[in-house]
Amino acid sequence: MKIEIDINDKYADTEVAIRAPRLTQDIERLVALMRMIDMQIGVTKDGETFLLDANKILYIEAVERKTFVYTEGEMYESELRLYEIEQQLLERDFLRVSKQSIVNLRQIKSLKADINRKIRVTLSNGEQIVVSRMYSDELRRKLGLK
Repeated sequence: MKIEIDINDKYADTEVAIRAPRLTQDIERLVALMRMIDMQIGVTKDGETFLLDANKILYIEAVERKTFVYTEGEMYESELRLYEIEQQLLERDFLRVSKQSIVNLRQIKSLKADINRKIRVTLSNGEQIVVSRMYSDELRRKLGLK
């Protein structure tokens, strides 16, 4: 793979061009990562690809080597692994709350202490997610509760 960067004042906007003999999974993954920079995530549902605004995401979950993205009323699948999405969204009010889940902090409606220092989080749509004790202190810190 060849990467070429041309920085010059003559350009009004940033442009990325991909030239390849065929569309591969690596190219699809690269495009997905670039869309995350613009706060859009490429997801699929029923064989159709959607560009999803990150602020509409309630939480992201990994189940049996698949990554699912949940919004208010929809569930999508992502080609990216959970850790790849986490890296892109860490600076954008998302936090890992268990080995298999990342939550959008702006979608949290309430918190309730659970057994063994876990926290039960209720999201804006009423769904509940359990925050493991390993991540509970970080959640409280990010929300300004500690």
